[in-house]
Amino acid sequence: MMAIQRICLALLMLGSLPTLAQIATFTADRTRLPEERWFDGAVAAVNQATVSAQTSATVQELLFDVGDEVPAGAVILRLVSTEQREGLNQAEAALAEARAVLAVETPNQARSKDLLGRKLIPQSEYDAASGRLNAAEARVKNAEAALKAANQRLSYTEVRAPYGGVVSARHVEIGETVHPGTPLMSGFDPGIMRVEVDIPQAVAAQVRELMAARVIAGVDKAIVPERIILFPVADPSTSTVRVRLELPLENFGLYPGQFVKAAFTTGNTERLLVPAASIVHRSEVTGVYVIRDDRPQLRQVRIGGRFGDQIEILAGLEVGERITLDPIAAGILTGAREPD
Repeated sequence: MMAIQRICLALLMLGSLPTLAQIATFTADRTRLPEERWFDGAVAAVNQATVSAQTSATVQELLFDVGDEVPAGAVILRLVSTEQREGLNQAEAALAEARAVLAVETPNQARSKDLLGRKLIPQSEYDAASGRLNAAEARVKNAEAALKAANQRLSYTEVRAPYGGVVSARHVEIGETVHPGTPLMSGFDPGIMRVEVDIPQAVAAQVRELMAARVIAGVDKAIVPERIILFPVADPSTSTVRVRLELPLENFGLYPGQFVKAAFTTGNTERLLVPAASIVHRSEVTGVYVIRDDRPQLRQVRIGGRFGDQIEILAGLEVGERITLDPIAAGILTGAREPD
């Protein structure tokens, strides 16, 4: 005897066999829902960049690697700074020398001006003193600019993250010599993502009118974009229009390059929906228990997409028919074998 039949017999002996009145039912009806067109899309990071060297040096220390989370402004890599520090020392010495000369020429020019006023020196001597003072002031300004540049070059030996994110690639090794423009590390901010989709021109007009979409990032995981941007041009080689879906500022576990599905609303349609709990899966057969002649009868159906806790029925069920919400109880009542 089959297992379910033995259960039915035991329940019958105990007087616990469920009755049809005890089984919850649902009357099939059509619900008006948005009609959607699905397309493949690719995830991209809004903040995604490759940090490059800005000075010539040797890699001394790598503080982060691929997959590490990096705070904004953190030092991610250090370069050997011997040459840059020597340049800074020279710039500081040059500035000190220029200021010393200025300290001498300033009172000299003041004395020359006083002597000229008392007609004790010729105009040419005063002009020479003024010229030396102007030259000393110019050398100080030049030395200050050189010191600022030297400090800037030294700062280039500590490479910092422009924003917080995750390291996606490391392009150098310790001991490697780099030059201005050499890629060092790449990263992205996982909290600010978007999806880019290419849709047919015919669909683009409907999308532009309704401006509604969902990003399907997994089973039962739909993300509503905060903003939908349609590019104002089409690709003549593919006859498609690119759409950019800006996702909310939240970490959804997506990463750049990941493929997802994008569902665009193109209109409205009526769908026959039933609760997902009423669906029976038996081997390769999918069905529901339909109430006919006051008895539940298993009927094969063809299902479509899932909408929350409901599933669309494409064929096998008509509007107004009643189905059971507890297929196990219905199977016990009819003596049918349910799948494990």
